[in-house]
Parts: sequence; C-alpha cells; structure tokens
Amino acid sequence: MNQQISYEQEVLQHFYANYGLTQRETEILGLLATHGYSNREIAESCCISEKTVKIHLANIMGKIGISSMRKLLAMLLQQALNVSKLGSNEPTRVASAGM
Repeated sequence: MNQQISYEQEVLQHFYANYGLTQRETEILGLLATHGYSNREIAESCCISEKTVKIHLANIMGKIGISSMRKLLAMLLQQALNVSKLGSNEPTRVASAGM
C-alpha cells in the first residue's frame, strides 16, 4: 500500500510542478482523482466550503487551460502513464493510481 501512496503522490507532484498548482489545489485534485470524492466530500475533508472547492477546481482547470472535468481527469491519467513509463516497467503501477 505504501507503494501505491507514493506513486499517487509522484503523479500529483508532476502535475503540481508542470502546472504551478498550489499545495491545496494538489490536495483537492488528489482527493478527486484517487478517491472520486464529490465537491461536498472534498470540502469536508479539507475543512473548507463547497464554494471554495469549486474555486480551487476552476483555478486548476484555468492553469491547465481546460474547461472540462473529464479533460482534467484524462490529463491526470496521461500523466500517470507518463510517470509509469519513466519509472520501473511494472505494469501494475498504473492500475494502482486509483483511476
């Protein structure tokens, strides 16, 4: 399980670095992508309002230059595949990204 967590963090850190996301934006993206949390669940987990979650998600998509949650998740999946190619050749690592 520790390998799964570190791999997820590695993918999110690449996203963080590539698009200049804040730590909070990266945290929210992680909750969305790895747990499938709703805006309400993210808000509860981060102790913020749902409106603040929506603002963070809008900021993330603005930094990336997209306007669709589906495109955001597709880009995150593509990042996971790219990180997997750079790392070991373990085919199970991509599946462990929780997507």
